[in-house]
Amino acid sequence: MSTQLLSPNLLHHAEYPAPPLAERVWVGLKRHALSLMLDTREVYTFDPVGRLWIAFIEGVNYKRGLDGRMVCKWFTPDGMRRLHRLTGEEADSILRWAHQMATQALELFPAESDPACKEALQRACAWDVAAHHRDAERFLQVYKPVSILPPDQYLALVLQVTEGCHWNRCTFCDFYRDRRFAVKTPQQLREHIARVQEYFGETLRLRNRIFLADANALVAPQRMLVPLLEVVRATFAIEPEDLEPEELPRWREEHPVRFQGIYSFVDAFTGYRKSVAEWRELRQLGVRRVYIGVETGCEDLLRFLRKPQTGDEVVQTVQTLKEAGIAVGIILLLGAGGDRYARAHVEETVALLRRLPWSAGDILYFSELVEPFAGEYTQLAREAGIQPLSPEQMLAQRREMEAALNLPPGVQRATYDIREFVY
Repeated sequence: MSTQLLSPNLLHHAEYPAPPLAERVWVGLKRHALSLMLDTREVYTFDPVGRLWIAFIEGVNYKRGLDGRMVCKWFTPDGMRRLHRLTGEEADSILRWAHQMATQALELFPAESDPACKEALQRACAWDVAAHHRDAERFLQVYKPVSILPPDQYLALVLQVTEGCHWNRCTFCDFYRDRRFAVKTPQQLREHIARVQEYFGETLRLRNRIFLADANALVAPQRMLVPLLEVVRATFAIEPEDLEPEELPRWREEHPVRFQGIYSFVDAFTGYRKSVAEWRELRQLGVRRVYIGVETGCEDLLRFLRKPQTGDEVVQTVQTLKEAGIAVGIILLLGAGGDRYARAHVEETVALLRRLPWSAGDILYFSELVEPFAGEYTQLAREAGIQPLSPEQMLAQRREMEAALNLPPGVQRATYDIREFVY
């Protein structure tokens, strides 16, 4: 068994026979996580304080969020990807099983093996089901529900500089219906950050970026937004972009808790109003990439989705961001408008994407419309006689769009499946 293949950046490891638990047990400790492998059939990953984070059991991958939600995904024999959001009882059964495996692995841990691994296992064993429940309650005292993040930000430290969505009327999204839009004051943000730091403790090491939430946080006026970013910069170490390569290792050593940059959402129907100078000011404060829910280039479909933006506003927003040196994440909604808008959705979206000034570091996300999460869209589409597209038809939309684009090197294309998200 190659420990380097199993876990790059390994700090400590132990490997030992542990019948009847497994023929071989492997315990690996990295800077940010503990992994427990039973033969090759089960793997459990715990964060630095011992919370269960990820599990792989009998071919199924499980991921647990800090608020207690858990999702799993697997592939069927014919290669189809499946996802399931666990019920509370189902999630508890996974927590019990992981706790039992960690406890047995600790009981069989050889006395002569690495003590750091044993200490990490002891921390994991302290987290039974009740401890996880108490921790989820603590999390929800610190945060309003963290509804969604871009997939490349799942390991970000979320700071809720705003709450809710200033628009909150798109038919396909009900993530923020439970709260009114508000922008924190600098003092409120300091208090929020203090609670966040207390909650995460040493597990801040798991987080590699800072994400400003909630929806469209960058919609806040510059006079309100800049002081908030200054609070963030005064509290957290953001990796400088101008360091020489030989200087970076020393800087990282001096800042064990550090972040690669600041990221957030903005909508095109307000983002275009910020000037290049304003975006440059935000970039100097650490903003590295901004995510825009473009959804479609078809303006008739946008009106049906009740999203009040135009293609020209999308282009202007992206051009201004690029002039300021900020990368973009563009999010498209596959299947939007069902059969009625299918052709216009593809053709007019491709036409819009071709107008954008893409460059290395940008991301093009394809997100399938998931109707159980789609709020009032489903009812409105049914009343309009619109038939939903199948997963195969949505995949065909994506492939047609990708085939029609000639994106420059360094632009990523990725799947954005909202069903996978837990924080």
